[in-house]
Amino acid sequence: MRPVPWLGIVSSVIAAMGLTACNSRPDSAAAEPAPPPQSVPATASSAAARVTLHYASNTHDDRAAAAKVGFNLFDLGPDKTAIDALGPGQQALVWLGNLDNTNCTPGYSYDRFTAAVDRLAGDPKVFGYYLSDEPHPSICPGAVQHLRERADYIRAKDPLQKSFIVVLDASKECRGNFGCEYAALRPEQTHVDLFGIDPFICSIAKGCDLGRIERTVGLAANKGIPRAAMVPVIQVFGQTCNTQQTHYYKLPSADELTGALAHWDTALPHPPFDFAYTWASEGPACPALDKAADLQSVLRARNTAR
Repeated sequence: MRPVPWLGIVSSVIAAMGLTACNSRPDSAAAEPAPPPQSVPATASSAAARVTLHYASNTHDDRAAAAKVGFNLFDLGPDKTAIDALGPGQQALVWLGNLDNTNCTPGYSYDRFTAAVDRLAGDPKVFGYYLSDEPHPSICPGAVQHLRERADYIRAKDPLQKSFIVVLDASKECRGNFGCEYAALRPEQTHVDLFGIDPFICSIAKGCDLGRIERTVGLAANKGIPRAAMVPVIQVFGQTCNTQQTHYYKLPSADELTGALAHWDTALPHPPFDFAYTWASEGPACPALDKAADLQSVLRARNTAR
């Protein structure tokens, strides 16, 4: 379900910059008022009391296997029948097409988006909506406006359901201004509730740089994304069995994943959910979690204990 064109594009950017790895609505560069207070947990105590959900993208028809690893937040489209069929303790993060990535044509038109939210508002099985995987306002100038419209619409229809995007700050359009995408997409601008932070830390050439986790979280925080609104995106894929000529990322070992999780726990100890990218070995992300029994064991122990 999750498109991954960025893996091939970003590899060259990463190597050059030393980093990790649009809609027809009216555009506006003017900033809007900050989102309502409930969109971001207000205190450390509320974060500490929060139950962390566990999400893996691209589970497709393999949700039963993912559930055995302790995943309880599922990658689904806006199919109410499929969402309502989820088991006890399970919820959906609803994918509504990509928005303002390198392709500035939305996966879902605004009318199609609002129809899906109207249909799902009030459904307790819906945790929230995945609005965009790595939007780039430096490429698509309407990105902030489009995200703000959709986040506001979700909040107006059901304030308990969350808006979510993943933010990558390795765009060449930042031109050395590291953090420019975090600054542009921060909640005061987009009104988005939750932000995936994805410093993919393990490469074939350099191994795993675990310290990049804290550095990236710190950069995002310094640019205006509250830590309480951050979601760790955990690397559980490599690029040694894909057929797209992109062999940059390395699948972490069980020990490397354990070390990465410890760093994530230090940087973001009580996130609303964590995000394992990715379950299915497909496209440029291969191998992934479905082919890594040792990594599944590490995550099963973690997911069932939190």
